[in-house]
Amino acid sequence: MAITAKTAIVFVLLVACPALALAQSDLERARALYNGGQFDESIAAAAIAKSKPAAAPSATLIAARARLERFRQKNDPNDLAEARADLVSLNPRVLAPQEIIEWQIGIGTALFLDSQPGAAAEMFTTVLPTARGRLPAAELDKLLEWWASTLSRVAESLSGAARKDAYVAMLAAVRGEVERDPLSRPAAYWVVVAARGAGDFDAAWNAAFTGWIRAGTQPEGKQLRSDLDRFVTQTLIPERAQARTGQRLDARATQVEIAALTEQWLALGKHWSAPDEKPGD
Repeated sequence: MAITAKTAIVFVLLVACPALALAQSDLERARALYNGGQFDESIAAAAIAKSKPAAAPSATLIAARARLERFRQKNDPNDLAEARADLVSLNPRVLAPQEIIEWQIGIGTALFLDSQPGAAAEMFTTVLPTARGRLPAAELDKLLEWWASTLSRVAESLSGAARKDAYVAMLAAVRGEVERDPLSRPAAYWVVVAARGAGDFDAAWNAAFTGWIRAGTQPEGKQLRSDLDRFVTQTLIPERAQARTGQRLDARATQVEIAALTEQWLALGKHWSAPDEKPGD
């Protein structure tokens, strides 16, 4: 096998600097464990990597993000506090370009988990354009999910015209994501939520159905279909029915409209499903 100049250089570096090779191995292990959802093990591996000065910033970032995920699982406030401390200790200028994106996502996540959705939304909104060209598809989907959920949380904290205006702005932003990638699962769900929040129940209905159809073309679409079905049946249909009748939710006319819309949702889905699948499964 021919040895290229690049291979030779790497070999010389590894022989001359075995500590660098070990640090890289520790970092790779910590990142792989994080990506695999093994957050306790990722934190432990990152702690070993942090003992090497050259690897410390990257390892600190991995540990912080793993602690944020562990906080979401176990709700231990110490994890959130330690993740926050790790993130603020970092100088992003020494991180690699993708790590700078991950650092900002970590900050946004910590803000959201710390009940600061407005600041979190600002962080996610500003990092999203750069992240589109650098993050793998799965990581970009996670960012879109965080971004849209923070926008919705901000809108829900408002009332009256301010709430509607926030959802109108969210609808425009999320619809832009659908236009960039019609198969985006987070965008397909949140455009429905945003349209409903903006008071456009017909647009929400149409977006829910097109999103449900698109989800059926994807191996990972089952969860999106389930999420859309839950939102449509529990939230959108009752509100759309009430808007149509102009009567109380428990009024007979509204209940009849709810039944009719539910039947439409199930019937339309049946036409666009595999024989053993339909909305409501």
